[in-house]
Amino acid sequence: MKKKQRSALPAINDRISFLMHRIDAQLAAICTPHFRHLDVVLHQSRMLVILLEGGPVRVVDLVQRMVLPQSTISHQLRELEKRELITRKSDKLDSRATIIQLTSKGRRTAEQCNSLSTEIYQTMVESLSKAEIERLRAQLRDIFDRLEQFRRRKATERGARVGRPYSS
Repeated sequence: MKKKQRSALPAINDRISFLMHRIDAQLAAICTPHFRHLDVVLHQSRMLVILLEGGPVRVVDLVQRMVLPQSTISHQLRELEKRELITRKSDKLDSRATIIQLTSKGRRTAEQCNSLSTEIYQTMVESLSKAEIERLRAQLRDIFDRLEQFRRRKATERGARVGRPYSS
């Protein structure tokens, strides 16, 4: 079997990781002024939309979906709770777990966040066919999975415990 040949490293402006960074920075530039009047930041808006779409969620599942440190998620959730956008309660099936859900105010805020998200999504895909969108999604998921494998391999090389990213 023939081994895959590594391609030459492109200039920084053409590296996929840098392009993804620029996209995320552009999203922050678009969202920050919009969310300012809602008193939320981009990460918080994403958490609210997750709750809007899927209903109550365990904190550990939110950490896994957001791929952010538990401490970051906990801090953001405290802020959302202080603003009365979410409530936290113990899971009836596992008292060690915490369940997060939207309040009425949180639902209204999440709907406004999702409205902007819809506009952004439409702008991002407007010139793509359905097949191109599906191919792009598959490619991005594949990149994410390869980065997860890379993270695990690097953790193993360092002798670190290999678990979910940012889990305790």
